[in-house]
Amino acid sequence: MIAPDHPARLTTLALELGRLGDDITIHARRVSPLKRRTTLAPGVAVEYLPAGPEHPVDGAQLLPHLGEFGRRLAARWGDRPPEVVHAHGWTGGLAALAGSQSHGSARTPVLQSFELLDCRCGPRGPASPPKRANRGAQARLERALGRTAVASTVACTQDKDALIRLGVPRNRISVVPGAVDIGKFTTREPAYPRGEQTRLLMTTGPVPEGGAGAVVRALAGVPGAELVIAGGPEPASLETDPGAGRLRLLAKEAGVDDRVILLGKVPARVAPRLIRSADLMLALGPYDPYGTAALEAMACGVPVMATRAGGHLDTVLDGVTGLLISDLTPSGIARRLRASLADPTLLQALGIAGADRVRARHSWPRIAAETHRLYEEITC
Repeated sequence: MIAPDHPARLTTLALELGRLGDDITIHARRVSPLKRRTTLAPGVAVEYLPAGPEHPVDGAQLLPHLGEFGRRLAARWGDRPPEVVHAHGWTGGLAALAGSQSHGSARTPVLQSFELLDCRCGPRGPASPPKRANRGAQARLERALGRTAVASTVACTQDKDALIRLGVPRNRISVVPGAVDIGKFTTREPAYPRGEQTRLLMTTGPVPEGGAGAVVRALAGVPGAELVIAGGPEPASLETDPGAGRLRLLAKEAGVDDRVILLGKVPARVAPRLIRSADLMLALGPYDPYGTAALEAMACGVPVMATRAGGHLDTVLDGVTGLLISDLTPSGIARRLRASLADPTLLQALGIAGADRVRARHSWPRIAAETHRLYEEITC
């Protein structure tokens, strides 16, 4: 596996693939002089290759160093290249391409997994990904990587459609959706203590542009409900955090400052208990191909109201496994919240169906098994 920025979910996937008998090495960029090689489990390791500065940088800043990363890969492989190169994100794809060219072994099949596509086209609504200065350049890279790789994966059907519009053959694209730890996010454990008010939960952090601003304004039209916002900076830093400050001002202007609770970063061990304390999870942020917040809530049996875009379109069947919303204005959110909270029987049914959906489709063993089958297909 090649992932210069080494997303956390990749470690979980590698461990699950190791349990299936695959020999997995994650090649990541070294961000500390102390990091060389880490064995995660029998047959699963992370190797940190030097390329560029030894500190974290974002994708755009990685671009000048991907050639060096690829040459390091080729030297590491020597005369025994891997059976499959699984590249994650466009940075991983470019590094894999550079490594293959330096190695002189273009026959090694590459499975390209796209993380956050910039090539989506068509009408742009509130749930679309934000524009970036390098949007056109990255889209061209995605087109080239999709056409070069033996096969590609995306996290949702909407991303698959975007790749098809770029000219990547439909039969070479597989949808491998997001996953959650269903042993950790479960309906069986206790919930975090709470008061009597109806609890709405967001885990986007105190970023007004991530949907929280509209929900704070909508709260004025939803009497008897509190909004808990988790994520973002450490709790001690909330007082000086600009996003938290803007949200507090919005809440005060809307007259709901006594019903908006900012928690800041929540320890991982506490997150499932916090989710289970909610009456409704709101996943109303920008385009999310994985829909992780919604999946975690569904796994805990908590009903979800989610943006009608990205991974939510594949996971949330409106009125069956959750609620989808298109009108993300404060008035539109308030109307949908009032109607939903007035029907507790529906919310309970959504929670049950959502939990069933996640257990059947979005567990890590299931996602690892699908990835393993792709490895087998492209090496046959």
